Amino acid sequence: MKLIGRVADGATETKARLILLKDMENSVMAEELVLIKNGGENDRINEIMGVLREGLGKNEFLSYTSYRPDVAYLRHGGEPSGVREVYSFAIEPIGVVTNEGIEPNRAIIQPRSPVYLLEDQDNPFEWIIKGRDVIFSDAFLEGHPSWKIPFDKTFLPYHVGVYGSTGCGKSWFTRYILVPLYRKAGYKVLILDWSGTDYVPLLDNDKVIKISEIALDEESILSYFQDKTFGFGRNDVVKDCFDEFLDGWASKVKEAYLNSDNPAEYLYEELKAYIENAASSIERKDSRAAAQRVYRRIFRRLKPSDLYPVMGVLSIEELFQEIERKNTLAIDMGGALTEAKLGFFLSLSKHLYGLMESGKNLGLALIIDEAPQYAPWDARGIQAETCEMIKNLAALGR
Repeated sequence: MKLIGRVADGATETKARLILLKDMENSVMAEELVLIKNGGENDRINEIMGVLREGLGKNEFLSYTSYRPDVAYLRHGGEPSGVREVYSFAIEPIGVVTNEGIEPNRAIIQPRSPVYLLEDQDNPFEWIIKGRDVIFSDAFLEGHPSWKIPFDKTFLPYHVGVYGSTGCGKSWFTRYILVPLYRKAGYKVLILDWSGTDYVPLLDNDKVIKISEIALDEESILSYFQDKTFGFGRNDVVKDCFDEFLDGWASKVKEAYLNSDNPAEYLYEELKAYIENAASSIERKDSRAAAQRVYRRIFRRLKPSDLYPVMGVLSIEELFQEIERKNTLAIDMGGALTEAKLGFFLSLSKHLYGLMESGKNLGLALIIDEAPQYAPWDARGIQAETCEMIKNLAALGR
């Protein structure tokens, strides 16, 4: 530790100001960690760890609000004297260093108390982790590579939100800090890469699965079609027809892949024919006419290409077997329609929720990239379902 100054007048138990020793302003920077020996070397009350912020330089002869000789000298090109300059930093106390770790400070920080800069050999995390079961990440405090950041294992299963403005480094932090941390702690990691550009390029090909390869459950597929058809044209008969056709969807998809070079076109024509026949067979004339109008509107909008996102054959159970084998897996959701991504998330989250509800410890870290896409401020339609499922996972997931 190196003495860099003393506490100035006006200190309280929660804030203090450091006056720097001569020339220390050239080397001491904001965000450095310091130790206050409160009360002095001989009559020490406690030792308080803090962080430096709000640097300030003062020269009373260079006040911009009044005209003095030094100001006049400066205005005519001269360099005023700096002998009366004072440099200081605000100290934000972190806590009192004790044998049990860091505790809140309740004592007044006394003026004149010496302040020491913590150097590389004075690792403050050794004080912080006392009495705690921790795991060290690969991250370190800026300027001190040996000061690895510890994480309390008690809180590792808790949910983590990574927030910030565009370009601030949310994905970088998750990729290089959180993912290695969870792996080091023994968790398997499943990443839902919304755009397919943030995580997928950094993983080996055998650790990436495209969303189009994964089979969705029939309820999620129905939600997908509901979004694509604007609520099935608000016609319950047409909705029931879609629901009936989706019964045994996985076998229909496999049949389409076996019997056609263009499986989406094949399945689309089967679906179209089924809905048309069902609408035409309605006995009541007015109901039949309404269903046929809705049928025509729906299939003017719905195209064969819209079926590809729900034509995967890899089941959610098989997906989890892949995670067990590879420990880290990313789902490439790039290029898929929003409804398809949300439909997949519903299938995945329902499976996870069912396992957790049965009491199984999954040992899995689920990373949801671009979470506002799943849970926007005013969630409607399929987004209302994904928003509710995220809340359910959060409530049960730790």
